[in-house]
Amino acid sequence: MDNDDDYFSDDFDSLPPSTLYQLEQHAFQATQAPATQQHDQPTVIEPVQAGASAPAFATLKPPPRLHTGLTNDYNTLEVGELEAEIHDNADGQSVLSQGHHALAADNGWPTNGGLGDVMEVDDEYGQANAYELNARLEQMEREREQMRRELAEAKMLAETKAGEIAIIRSKQTRMIEEYDRQLVALRKSMTDEASKHREEVEAAMSEGKMLATENIFLQHDLAEEAHQLRNYKTKHRAEEKAAPVTPRKSRVLPFRDGFDDDEIAALSPTKSAARSKRATPTVPGKRKRQASVDSPVPLQLSPAGETMIVDAPGGTAASSFEAEHELSGTDSRDNQVMKRLLNHRMFPGQQTDLEALTKFAFPSEPHRPLSSIVMDELAKLDLGSYVLEYMYIIGPLWQRALTERFYDPVSRFASITKYVFMMDDVPLLDLIAPLAGVLQDSVEVNAVPRFRYSPAAREKARVVRQTPQADLQPVDSTEALGLLYHMACGLLHVKGALESLWKHIRHTFILVMLHGSQPLKDIMLILQLLSTSIRPESFGPIMSSEQEQTDVQRYIVDRLTHMLSESAQPDEGMEPYTPYDICAMRLDVLLLLESLSFNPAAPGQEHGSSIIAAHPNALPRLFRSMHDELDALYSFPPERDLRVALVNGLMRLIFGVMRRHGRFINMQEKLACVPGTKQKHLVVLTRLAFCDGAILEAGIDDETIDMAHELLEEWTNPQEAESLAEAFPSSRRD
Repeated sequence: MDNDDDYFSDDFDSLPPSTLYQLEQHAFQATQAPATQQHDQPTVIEPVQAGASAPAFATLKPPPRLHTGLTNDYNTLEVGELEAEIHDNADGQSVLSQGHHALAADNGWPTNGGLGDVMEVDDEYGQANAYELNARLEQMEREREQMRRELAEAKMLAETKAGEIAIIRSKQTRMIEEYDRQLVALRKSMTDEASKHREEVEAAMSEGKMLATENIFLQHDLAEEAHQLRNYKTKHRAEEKAAPVTPRKSRVLPFRDGFDDDEIAALSPTKSAARSKRATPTVPGKRKRQASVDSPVPLQLSPAGETMIVDAPGGTAASSFEAEHELSGTDSRDNQVMKRLLNHRMFPGQQTDLEALTKFAFPSEPHRPLSSIVMDELAKLDLGSYVLEYMYIIGPLWQRALTERFYDPVSRFASITKYVFMMDDVPLLDLIAPLAGVLQDSVEVNAVPRFRYSPAAREKARVVRQTPQADLQPVDSTEALGLLYHMACGLLHVKGALESLWKHIRHTFILVMLHGSQPLKDIMLILQLLSTSIRPESFGPIMSSEQEQTDVQRYIVDRLTHMLSESAQPDEGMEPYTPYDICAMRLDVLLLLESLSFNPAAPGQEHGSSIIAAHPNALPRLFRSMHDELDALYSFPPERDLRVALVNGLMRLIFGVMRRHGRFINMQEKLACVPGTKQKHLVVLTRLAFCDGAILEAGIDDETIDMAHELLEEWTNPQEAESLAEAFPSSRRD
């Protein structure tokens, strides 16, 4: 049983099947060979030449101890001993077989019958080859372990480097975000400081202008009071000269009983008639003149001299002297003003106005120069002020020149008016009547032809034409409009003066000027002029009826909102306007709309905002303009600061009107009136509500974003709002 266990041991079974098969084949060949060959032929290992075929099998001489004389299939070989011998050398043979196979594979030898060749190698050679192979395998294993360790170290180093790089990148990202945040905060603070400084400067300038205006009117009031006093004195003196009466001497009477002394003296029967006679006053230091015998009637004295010497109280004489001196000073000042007016020149070194007017004559009176008309009218007028008299002559002459299309002296008249406005004590309120109408007519000389070529007047024309130079006259409309605006500014702090001015301004004049065909500088001046017409309950020209006033206000709002997107067209032959100039003009339009909607003088009034809310096209046009300005920001234009200001201002205006009158506004109905606005208003609100403001949208205020969010939430359902929030995860609001 023990031998059976050894025969079927695990060591023998662990050999590969191919090895067992080869061992059986070699054992069979060894036992079946002739005995002479088994005993006489030594074990020889012949090298196989390259290209030669290996022998089909090799003979192996078994050890002598194995020849037991058996005549079995194994002849005289005892099976048990052979198997024991093979089992004892199983490891070596396996190693030899593996080495032989490896060598045969490297040299291209055939592996058939390879174990027979290995079996021919003696035990020492097999052992040495096995040791060498084992050593080689161990060395390769050590190298593999070394490479494995190096690979693990390289991977660890790469992971460390990757972690360090990730840390550096995160720090850099935080630094960039912090820098951007600081930059935005710095820009915002600079903008706030600049706006604050600008407001302070404007307040200081407004206060200075107000003080200067008050000073002018105080001087004017003082001059008027002096003039009235002078007239009163003159009239009083004339009455006294007409009926001179000898004054009575004021003296202290002895009666102190509460009655009038003069009355008592006149009624007392005991008073001597001789004592009641008045004598001629004497001058101290002179001898009293004796009464003349030839003239029993006493002389009549001068009432003025008698009043100054006898009747005047302690300070009356001095006051009269000061009043006379003041009147003489007023006369002297008027004379100086008149000299300055008569000596005025358009440019230094040129002729005076009167000298220049001698060369001009109306077509209706070619033989009468304008200077002669001026001098004749000055001799007739007596208004108490040389300035008023002069301007009441220049105004009608200017109007007559425009009526007869005689434009040569118009520039001279405008220069005289500008010089008068620059004086200190000019009564502008009295100049409204002679100048307001003629200034408007001077502007309309070229404004009306420009209006005929505007898109509003040529709705059916397919091509927009520029105003030809042949239709324009040599009249500076900008100068005349500037004089009208200067007059309005001078009347700002005079109670009731602006109302008087806006009664003289025609609504057609305002509507003609609010078109893109007019020069940009004229449009900006008319916008500034309109800002002076804002009143608590109305704005614009003052009309005779309430319905007409409402209609004019609606027309003005219609033109202002249309100009936010209307193209500006210069005159023929002039340089085209730059986008910066157009944006500046539109910003002035927006500022005027804000002033109309939210009157700074009466914040509680909602008149202007109600006009905008009730207008069918005003709000849609504001949305369209805001969309176009925001869309233009994505090209990063040079005028981007003005466009950003337009976007912020338009959103403030829309939001303010909606908060005041939103419950009365059907926005969907209004948006349908202007083509394309229904889509644009959602697009612009979405862009503003979810903008990050990094580069292209820099400058958009956080208040603007909040207003857009609030309006968008009101006009979208919760599902749409949630989808929009998911579509814009990186918005500044989040």
